[in-house]
Amino acid sequence: MKRLLSVFCLLCAFVTVSLAQTPIKFSFWGDRAYPYDNSVHGLELGVGTYTPELVGVCWNFIYAKTDNAKGWQHGLLTISKQFTGAQTGILNISKTFEGFSWGGINWNEGDVSGVQCGVFNIARSVKGAQFGFLNMTENMHGIQIGLLNFIKTSKVPVMVIFNAKF
Repeated sequence: MKRLLSVFCLLCAFVTVSLAQTPIKFSFWGDRAYPYDNSVHGLELGVGTYTPELVGVCWNFIYAKTDNAKGWQHGLLTISKQFTGAQTGILNISKTFEGFSWGGINWNEGDVSGVQCGVFNIARSVKGAQFGFLNMTENMHGIQIGLLNFIKTSKVPVMVIFNAKF
């Protein structure tokens, strides 16, 4: 019985370690990171990296790339497939985005639900707002404020200063 209990405790320890997620990751460049893990639930700091899953804060000096992220992603260049939270950088690129994106260029290849704030804001579909010098989208449910505003499916597709479609 004692031996069975020892084996059980040892198994529990291994299962606990294998299910643990990285709470902090230091990224140098690409896959050079400590510890190297594809899932960070906490804080990632570095120069530039690709982390497939992030829940928390990713602050990289040059670039930050993720597949699925929830939290805050920062870098000169930020890239994500699915993002929920805040993205800040000179160039922010994402496929599906929910939250707040602030940068020089905010480029979303898919749907945006939230706010884009930058010099150039580009998205396929927006539910929310775009604030910038140039705002472009195909479909809009919200407002655009900027020097030039384009909503492809609107009755008035181009407006100066303000455009909206609900």
